[in-house]
Amino acid sequence: MKYFFYILLLSIQISSACQCPITKWSVDAVNKNDIIFIGKIKNIVLHQNNYTVVIFDIDHLYKGQAFWQIKVLFPENDECAIPLNLGEEWLIYAYQKQINTFLVEWCGFSRKKIINDNEDFFIATHLITYDEELHLIRKNFSEIKPQDIPNSFAKQRNIIPNKVQFFTYLLLSLIGLLTIYILIKKYLK
Repeated sequence: MKYFFYILLLSIQISSACQCPITKWSVDAVNKNDIIFIGKIKNIVLHQNNYTVVIFDIDHLYKGQAFWQIKVLFPENDECAIPLNLGEEWLIYAYQKQINTFLVEWCGFSRKKIINDNEDFFIATHLITYDEELHLIRKNFSEIKPQDIPNSFAKQRNIIPNKVQFFTYLLLSLIGLLTIYILIKKYLK
């Protein structure tokens, strides 16, 4: 009975473990992604519509168009999700979801840089080390410079004016309305 309990417990553990398929790195396979870059995690926001939102500072951009800071969505309800920490370096392969917002698949090619290859669990599914994969990327893709505009124009448009700006706009609007009223009154008698 004791052994039956251990076997049952082990089978439950195995069935709920992450089972990412082995993905062999090839130019054709990784070229399906909209963006490829190496970056460091600057900020993490949890539980945003079933995603963890991670802001990356891009160190090296190899495919796609992006600003120096980029938003990447990691699915939260995935059995293969791993903890994300500030300052970690990641090699990201992602699909575009919105402007400057990209979506990562946990069982895709994206991986965290782990210093010791003996502890790098990504090697089990990628079959190559982080450094070997980085060499392949540099060999097959040329580095691109990210765009210099740090924020989208939409974000800049949605800033609420301070009190001085508000009263200036209000005063200018009143002067414009009075001018139109006087001109209409003078020329349309």
